[in-house]
Amino acid sequence: MVHKVYQRDLSELESPRIPRFQSYWEARRPTQHRIPLRSELNPTELRELLPNIVILEVEQNPIRFRYRLVGTRVVEFNRQDFTGLYLGAIGWDEEQQLVDICSRVVSTQEPLYGFYSWTLKNGTIGKCEFGVFPFSHNGNTVTQLFGIEDYDFPRDYSGARTCAPE
Repeated sequence: MVHKVYQRDLSELESPRIPRFQSYWEARRPTQHRIPLRSELNPTELRELLPNIVILEVEQNPIRFRYRLVGTRVVEFNRQDFTGLYLGAIGWDEEQQLVDICSRVVSTQEPLYGFYSWTLKNGTIGKCEFGVFPFSHNGNTVTQLFGIEDYDFPRDYSGARTCAPE
């Protein structure tokens, strides 16, 4: 079962991947108050991060988030490829918290960082640190979110996240 999702400052995270993506995102930001253009992102410059990245399409009226791409490490962790599915319809315990985080990134047009932990099937605790970054096709409206997730497991763990009861 997932415990609460916590928002944190970037400086409070232990992951080396999230600050790497944040620096890349910031370097593509045209001014301090604008959203980087999706066309400015070059996946070959982020090759080592790609397994940990998800891309969500932002739909408006009503606001919804559809997974466009799910990195291989994220699929491996979840034991599910949720490409094409909507966040909020998958069945994870923490989904509404994640929808709220994505909505906040869209409204503020700024990255958001955090972590959550959960009890693994073997009784130990797993942890995921994450960052969610806005991108735009026109520089004014958030049209895509890039999430980067970094997982920390006990060495002997080989299970997956649990889903909410049906």
